[in-house]
Amino acid sequence: MNNSSFYERNKAYILTFLGLSLVGFIFLEFLMVIDWDYFMRYKLAILLTGNLDGVLTPPSSTYEAMVNKAFGPGYEAFAPEIIRASNERQLFIWWVFVAEIALFCFMYVKYGRQEAVITRPDDQVQVFSLFQRFVMIANVLIVITLIITGFNITWGLRSGGGDIAFFLRGLHEVTGIAWFPIWLLMSIIAFKDAKLLVKNSLTNKFILPGKYKPMKRIIYFFFVIMGGGLLVSGFLIWFLHPDAFTHGEFIQFKRLLLYIHFGSSVMIMFFMMDFVYSVAVAVKGNIQGIITGKYPREHLEQLAPDVLADIEGKGK
Repeated sequence: MNNSSFYERNKAYILTFLGLSLVGFIFLEFLMVIDWDYFMRYKLAILLTGNLDGVLTPPSSTYEAMVNKAFGPGYEAFAPEIIRASNERQLFIWWVFVAEIALFCFMYVKYGRQEAVITRPDDQVQVFSLFQRFVMIANVLIVITLIITGFNITWGLRSGGGDIAFFLRGLHEVTGIAWFPIWLLMSIIAFKDAKLLVKNSLTNKFILPGKYKPMKRIIYFFFVIMGGGLLVSGFLIWFLHPDAFTHGEFIQFKRLLLYIHFGSSVMIMFFMMDFVYSVAVAVKGNIQGIITGKYPREHLEQLAPDVLADIEGKGK
């Protein structure tokens, strides 16, 4: 009988939640200039009333009404942060990558690289189908493309525009649309052992085998959630084009979408780098397995016994 405590059973989830809460508090409290009271009440108003204009209280004067129409309500709550973030990202975004790469270097120094002892290289086990490999590889390539082309938009003030910037922005939008079906398929893979899918012989052929360890499950969940935030906000930003008559009605909502899109992009970059690290660095042989779909049986016995048990029908 398993008498493990609630903390031990949910340790990965609890520590991840506490870590993200700490990082989120520091980020929101010290690194952003925004009226969070208005920000939260505005989102609540959208959910309860469906009103997007952001006018939470009636204007007290004709001048205030004119300002709302010209710049959107609560301009001081949103716009300064957007302008500041746009400029500061161009200067300091590299430090984000330095910090993330330093973290993965620390993990490599501390844990090293896992490697199985292979004495029977010809004894191969089929782990990933062609469908599974397509979804994973396409997802990585598309997200990397979105990150690179998204930087073009971030650094638009410095690039000065031109044909290359125009092409990269168009590529960003087209790639985002193409990512939607891949994201849906990735969502199925992410939630495969979350008791949301009906297990049968057909789904078992298409969904990754084995049960995720808590940390890997968290990474997949966050990746899918942040991807959903990127897709929804990105599509709406692309779709909404306020003109002189609808500017006051939609501009505040578009500012909100910019926050969601940027925040999701920052998070998904980290989880993408974690996936690349785990495949390319943390475990020797993972890249070849992702490409061919096959692993030596001894590799699975030593490093992924749950996957082998599930393939052989012993994990039920």
